[in-house]
Amino acid sequence: MPTSDTRFESTRTELKRIQSNCLYTAQGYFEAAKSAEKWGRLMVFIPACVTAICSLLVAVKVGPQLFFSGLGAVAGAIAATAAFLGSPKTAADHLASARAYTALKHRADTEISLMNEASDPAVLEARTRELSADYVRITSTDTPMANKFYERARQRIQQGSAE
Repeated sequence: MPTSDTRFESTRTELKRIQSNCLYTAQGYFEAAKSAEKWGRLMVFIPACVTAICSLLVAVKVGPQLFFSGLGAVAGAIAATAAFLGSPKTAADHLASARAYTALKHRADTEISLMNEASDPAVLEARTRELSADYVRITSTDTPMANKFYERARQRIQQGSAE
């Protein structure tokens, strides 16, 4: 049977693992949300601007009318498709995941800071299992993110610019 010191250290190790996983995963999702929002806006804004410019050129009868009409129609279709597919929804999903991991990290931080040698090992273990179950619940409902965002997050954390 493990001693109370061993259980205490095992629980602390597990809480620190949850804390670290949440930190890196949350930062990765924040990076993914920023990128999705930027690309989502650009995929609507740029084609919409092209459509407006082409429409203006056709209206004032400058250049090849058929070319500008066709280009404007294609750009309008791209903008409409990007708006319909909901890239802002992807950004919102990533942001929600990042916030969930951040909240869970704060809960793990609290447990680590409050635990001491006099803490009841069974209570600590139960809280740790609860946090672990919450981590699994969050990961099971996440919208997947590309590995590049996790790598970007890892670099930012190691540089000390994200925590």
